[in-house]
Parts: sequence; structure tokens; C-alpha cells
Amino acid sequence: ALGCELRHAHRLVYAEGLALDAPRSVTPIGLGCRICERRDCAQRARPPAGGRLAVDPDRRTHVPYPVVADGRSAPPTGISGG
Repeated sequence: ALGCELRHAHRLVYAEGLALDAPRSVTPIGLGCRICERRDCAQRARPPAGGRLAVDPDRRTHVPYPVVADGRSAPPTGISGG
């Protein structure tokens, strides 16, 4: 994967045909998986620091490391079933 600041995207061949001025076409990225605050990231390579993993053997999610945040249960972001 290749990521850059939006202001530089027009210079990349990979940006051809993308609507760079449309907010929905942008995926925010963090500084690194361990310190990134995006809890619903499907591309996360490592569990985030500062959270307890919400492991449920009867539930599949699109997030590789669902986290319980602030004592609450993880949001229902996945597909029910196993």
C-alpha cells in the first residue's frame, strides 16, 4: 500500500481517476498501528496500545483487533456467526 498526504496525491500515478476532492474517497491513516486511535481500522497490523481486546469466539468482525474502549463493549462492526 502507498499512502501520502492528500496535497501530494495528484502527483502519483495511482491517483489517476480518483476523486481527490471528495472527502469520502480519503482514508485517514495514523502514525503507526500501536498508537493509532482509529478503533475501526480494517487494515490494522497490530493491536492498539491502551485497550483490552474484545475477543468473542462467536463473532467475526472486519476489524482484526476489536478493542473494548473505556469499559464499554466493542461496537458491533462485524458479521454475526462463525
